[in-house]
Amino acid sequence: WNFEFRHPGPLHALFAKSDLSTQDTRPHDQAGDPAVCACGEEMGAAYYAWQHNQTRENDTPVIVEFEADEDAIAIDGRDFLATVFQLGEPELARPALAQAFGPAVLQYAERAWATDDQDRRIALLDLARHDPDVVKAHHANTVVLGGRFGTVFRSAFIIKLPPQSVIRAWSPLSRPSVPLPEITLSTLLTTSHRTNR
Repeated sequence: WNFEFRHPGPLHALFAKSDLSTQDTRPHDQAGDPAVCACGEEMGAAYYAWQHNQTRENDTPVIVEFEADEDAIAIDGRDFLATVFQLGEPELARPALAQAFGPAVLQYAERAWATDDQDRRIALLDLARHDPDVVKAHHANTVVLGGRFGTVFRSAFIIKLPPQSVIRAWSPLSRPSVPLPEITLSTLLTTSHRTNR
């Protein structure tokens, strides 16, 4: 997996654009920085290391704890947040997003739900993923989320490399038990999109 960290630019100015699109938040002529996916706590990292990302060839779970600068952190929305922005039922999703991502995420989500333009919804997601208040609230989240493809985590991020410092790296000796999700993605979607995502 190759990941890129790409900050969209001045969030307030972009949010004010009436014709916001991914051309604004993901310019094709702007290369991203190399990045890695991370969780904000050990349970999620252990889940991804032991279950979600394990293959026949990559069968040793490794967890790396590190520190990153605040401006090098964005929410990884692929397993949960992006789908809610694109297909969420506002009445169902609003309280769940506020709980897991903080109240600041709602300004972006409300505007995304108010349009049928999927490109605009994704551009608004890009702004929310980089909003420092949303990032901090998601890092502090204690609610277990059930995302796409059965993923289980409390917080998910994309971190620009290199990290500020590596604290430790280890291979867990035993598979941890994974808690049941308290909020599942499929329960937050419009009726026509409620499936086992």
